[in-house]
Amino acid sequence: MNTLNIIYVSIFNLFLIAPMACEDAKPDSDNEEQQTLNLSPAEEKKIHQDNAFSLSLFREAAERMNPNENILLSPISASIALNMLNNGSKGATKDAMNKALKSEGFTEDQVNAYYKKLINILPNLDSATTLKIANSVWYRQGFNILPDFLNKNENFYHAEIAGLDFGSMDATAKINSWVNESTNGKIPGIVDKIPDDMMLYLINAIYFKGSWQEKFDASKTTKMPFARSNASSLNTDFMNIEKDLNILDNGEMQGVELPYGNGQYSMLVLLPPAKTSAAELVKNLVDKDALGEIYSGFAKRKTRLYLPKFKFSYQNKLNDELTKLGMGVAFSEQADFTGVAKQDLSVDEVKQKAFIEVNEEGTEAAAVTSVGVVATSMPMVRTLKFDRPFVFFIRENNCGLILFTGIVNDPSKESNGE
Repeated sequence: MNTLNIIYVSIFNLFLIAPMACEDAKPDSDNEEQQTLNLSPAEEKKIHQDNAFSLSLFREAAERMNPNENILLSPISASIALNMLNNGSKGATKDAMNKALKSEGFTEDQVNAYYKKLINILPNLDSATTLKIANSVWYRQGFNILPDFLNKNENFYHAEIAGLDFGSMDATAKINSWVNESTNGKIPGIVDKIPDDMMLYLINAIYFKGSWQEKFDASKTTKMPFARSNASSLNTDFMNIEKDLNILDNGEMQGVELPYGNGQYSMLVLLPPAKTSAAELVKNLVDKDALGEIYSGFAKRKTRLYLPKFKFSYQNKLNDELTKLGMGVAFSEQADFTGVAKQDLSVDEVKQKAFIEVNEEGTEAAAVTSVGVVATSMPMVRTLKFDRPFVFFIRENNCGLILFTGIVNDPSKESNGE
């Protein structure tokens, strides 16, 4: 199930903020809390930039993946966590992060307000679909984190904020308990052991559960062969349905859109052209900026659809991918996060764990992104031992006048030259 699964899960994450989300949600008279997402032209531009980041991150991860394994990312989770940190970046570091995150042309306040709007409204667009977005900031007790940095993340991202004794096992347990609860138990934890130089974790969690508008009949699920990327074949469970579906079939590429709930969220599934790998398809989508063009080619047609069931977990350290996208300075000793605290800090790792299950009823998915910030390593203390003959000078420092010179061959002798 490897090749096709790569496309399912990452395009699914794109559709959390795809252009169709710019439209108003369908009204639901039974749910007064259901909201609509009305976006300004600037916010629609930021949606496009977020999708560009999603595809770019996906491409970098796909290029590094084992072709025999699945991959699952939530780029929006990474975007939120990294933009929380970006509230504390300065100078060249902020420029690099803005470039990597596709936030160029927007002020910090505009970006914060944009994500605040998404966090507030996305979970309430579809009463038949569950979407939860949670954020948290965990810092080492005694770390002089700036109040302004915490206030921005609390006010705009609704982040839970706590100072913990990072040296105790309770700190790891508390962070992982938050992760477990925020993902409905699908991701038990994100932190294994807190390093001694770790000062701060910024964490985003996303949980999604949606039922298909048209559910598959479980009694019709049947075993069929699936051709894996290594040319071997696997017999696995295929769901199937016959109905009018929004599909793409242009002679080369095939695709289907499967809506959830009231239609505010969908899964888009793309089958690469023959002799084209899933990773190559992702690269082409990025290089040609072709996702919008592909989506415009979909049309309703009577279709018999066969779709394999799948369920898997995935984790990835995104340092290399983000560095390739231009954020390398944030991981280096040249990083400037003096808006977080008045000391030298750098990003140690950006880690993501994700889970997805697709079956006859619908889709359940979760992702957690953690950004770990460490105190930048001070230069190592060098050891110098003058344990053999050495030369010395005594000089006046303003003009450099040498007053004495000498050589010590035997420091135990108190007199020489007699």
